[in-house]
Amino acid sequence: MPIYRNLIWDFDGTLYNTYPQVAAAMVAALADFGHPIDSAEAYRLVKVTVFHAITVYAERFGLSSAELLAAFQAHHAKETHFPMMPGLRECLAETKRMGCRHYLFTHRDRKAIEQLADDGLVPFFEDAVTRESGFADKPSSEAIEHLIRVHGFRARDTLMIGDRDIDIQSGQAAGAAGVLFDPDGFYPGLKVDFSIRSLSDIPLLVCQA
Repeated sequence: MPIYRNLIWDFDGTLYNTYPQVAAAMVAALADFGHPIDSAEAYRLVKVTVFHAITVYAERFGLSSAELLAAFQAHHAKETHFPMMPGLRECLAETKRMGCRHYLFTHRDRKAIEQLADDGLVPFFEDAVTRESGFADKPSSEAIEHLIRVHGFRARDTLMIGDRDIDIQSGQAAGAAGVLFDPDGFYPGLKVDFSIRSLSDIPLLVCQA
């Protein structure tokens, strides 16, 4: 019987391996302005947030943040499908079989839900918070508190699973435990409740106190 019955998932870098394509879109956007950049650096910066990367590059090259963001969005919009993280479908199926309920909390728009639908994953999820929902961005706990209130579950029975510090902070601020999914070792010193390198660790983790 799982101790953590409610799993709230981040999208980018957690359910789906989107960052290589996000970084490529940033590289293409800067190329539009005549500024070649290192793809590995772009990856590190968008991993923090896209807006962090936009701010850094706009300041470095004296560009308009709004224009750079628009160029990035134009390139990123060309991406119509992202690869699932290894073991995702199996993880969702096993934890649902164990009695867990799944929720999505992402800064992406409803295209995240369309991606889940394309891959046949929507039936695993009870609800989703996307950008259109209007809640404050992570690390705010507002969206998580909304899910707790609407669906009537307890924070202490809940895991917030994500690949960034702001995912963990949003969960902890709501009283949930934070699970850092960090296959690249990006946050080695981050204070978290749990840290995993593979989604295959989740079924065992939900049973741990």
